[in-house]
Amino acid sequence: MKIGFIGNGWRTEGYWRIVRQAPEKFEISGVLFRNEEKARAFEARGLGPAYTDLDEFLRQKHDMVFVLLPRQVVLPYIEKVLRAGFPLLVETPPANGLEELKTVWEMQKTYGAKIQVAEQYFLQPYHKAVRALVDEGVIGEVSNLRISMAHDYHGISLMRRLLGVGDAPCTITAQSYKFPVLWHVGRAPLEKGVSAPREDSRKVAAFAFDGGKVGFFDFAGEQYFNYFRSRHLNVQGDRGEIDDYAVSFWNGEMPIQSRLERQDMGRDSNLEGYFHRGFTWMGRFVYESPFAALREARLTDDEIAMGSLLLGMEKLIETGEEIYPLREALQDTYLYLTMDEAIRTGRPVPTERQPWQEA
Repeated sequence: MKIGFIGNGWRTEGYWRIVRQAPEKFEISGVLFRNEEKARAFEARGLGPAYTDLDEFLRQKHDMVFVLLPRQVVLPYIEKVLRAGFPLLVETPPANGLEELKTVWEMQKTYGAKIQVAEQYFLQPYHKAVRALVDEGVIGEVSNLRISMAHDYHGISLMRRLLGVGDAPCTITAQSYKFPVLWHVGRAPLEKGVSAPREDSRKVAAFAFDGGKVGFFDFAGEQYFNYFRSRHLNVQGDRGEIDDYAVSFWNGEMPIQSRLERQDMGRDSNLEGYFHRGFTWMGRFVYESPFAALREARLTDDEIAMGSLLLGMEKLIETGEEIYPLREALQDTYLYLTMDEAIRTGRPVPTERQPWQEA
């Protein structure tokens, strides 16, 4: 699949790494730069052609275009790509504020576009494994969960899917707190002896959905990188519970304690080379990485999820089947904006029906 990229930041570099490690599946058909010097430096790396003119970029033969730009400037690029007729993947969030979310929805209707948003967290191996057990009914009907795994719309996306609430209305109660923590690592590698105190902001919220299901959201930014700020997920159903990797459930006769197990090759004396194969539970695979057959691909869990999004775009182009429909992305982003409103106002905020919910 030939992918044209608009944008060249940190997240874009991550997708380029995936393309380099899976050349059987993906190819960079062009990258749009604003800076001529950066464009020439990119071409010197041998990754693909670079352009500084949008019209010229849009004349190339892309199977899809991936826009990875700040939310404040993304709308004009979305419209120009859709007008040119390309299937579009756009980085999260797809717009800046509620009114712009509505504009993106109108664009999709206007152009009849194949457009999805690059929300990858629900495609990470662990989350896919948990979702598989929930969908099988292992823990029964899920009523509530506590998620401390991802920020804002990412965490909300995971929450809605695991609760199975669809676009049901909800009332959000939320607060933000600040706590001190020792900073020692971020996007740059860990350096011994380099640390500094910082104030970490933590959002805590309750999403009370119509019908009685509740999602408890709890996340602070340091959880992504900090070596002593961990991540957690607890999903409770009427017949059991998933608590991180522990799975407790009723088997029809008695309560059973079990665990989700990672299957990573290349450890200890295994000579296959490192790659993530999948997750097993009770002696069977409940998730297998779509890149496990590419033994030379050394992908992190997040890169596997990002690559899965690209595969999902390929499926959308070929069959029309969506991996993360635009209306889902717009709803997740809207709930995040509403959570921030609840924090800002200090009062519970009910959601309102939005245009994409009429689809």
